[in-house]
Amino acid sequence: MKKCEYCAKEISYHDMYCCEKCKESAEAYYTKRTRLQKIISVLNILGTCLIAVGIFVFAMQNFIGAMMMAVGGLAVGSVTLLLPCPTDNMIKKHKMEKAVKLVRIFGAFLLVFGCAALVLAFFRM
Repeated sequence: MKKCEYCAKEISYHDMYCCEKCKESAEAYYTKRTRLQKIISVLNILGTCLIAVGIFVFAMQNFIGAMMMAVGGLAVGSVTLLLPCPTDNMIKKHKMEKAVKLVRIFGAFLLVFGCAALVLAFFRM
């Protein structure tokens, strides 16, 4: 059986969604994603670069490197948690509802990483 593109319930082969609510939710998600995709991408790239550079700077300057990792982790984690954007392959494999939950879990881990880096910065000061 074919599954709903949003909630992964079994449906007939002629349908794409199981109900109107799933269809509306999927369309709302796709419009929001296309509208905010550039902003999310820029924030993710900048945050990831801050984390990477902070790891190398941490070897020379503990406080500055840890603060860079903390800012990058908190930025990427909060963006990922508030505006989850799973990839199309992830949506295809897990369907939208589960893919968004998985991305939010990853965002929560990034927030924990950012908080841990912040604590490390103040203890290494």
